[in-house]
Amino acid sequence: MLSDPAAAAWVAAGRPAVDAPAPVDGRCGRCGDDGPTVTSARIISEKFTGFDAWPFGSRRLCVPCAWAYSRQPTTQPSMLITATTVTEYSAGAELGDVLRAGPLSTTQAVVLPTARRRHILPTAEWGHLATDGLLVPWDTGAATRLTDLAWLRTTVGATWPQLSRSTPPSRLLGGQPGDHWPRILAAWSALQPWRTVPPLWASARVLTNPLPPGP
Repeated sequence: MLSDPAAAAWVAAGRPAVDAPAPVDGRCGRCGDDGPTVTSARIISEKFTGFDAWPFGSRRLCVPCAWAYSRQPTTQPSMLITATTVTEYSAGAELGDVLRAGPLSTTQAVVLPTARRRHILPTAEWGHLATDGLLVPWDTGAATRLTDLAWLRTTVGATWPQLSRSTPPSRLLGGQPGDHWPRILAAWSALQPWRTVPPLWASARVLTNPLPPGP
């Protein structure tokens, strides 16, 4: 299905072949595309636990989907995918500016590995952040939460253990100018839904970590 982010990434990569016997006609179990397919056993282990998420039944994959699964989770980079381009990042924090700028459009998708135990690229959807076992619609509210979290970590100086609590420590709050208190309290409270979703909270930490030093 050449309309999804995984297929767009495959096209941007130059439509590479996969390490499998020559494709034969069939239906892709993941995206439902009818055309050249390869057996999934040549790409992923039969112990793979995500077959139930494939809506089309077959354990065959079209070449774009097979390519998306061919990169091991341990080597998956963070990515910004558009309809025509793919930008890879060595550090997930480099995507922070993109995601703080506003909602992702219907021709943008972000892949952000954190635990590196799952295939993430095949799950990507337009307008979403895809991370380990989770798809998050990236709307204005998400961009605002991320902006406020970055502000809490940098300007306010909140540590990650502090931020993981439901309320700001009184000592931290007391050390801030009084005119910052309303924003601190509002931002802290707004982050509570993210705290309760471990993959999303882990992603938020990665996205607001300091950028790695330049070369």
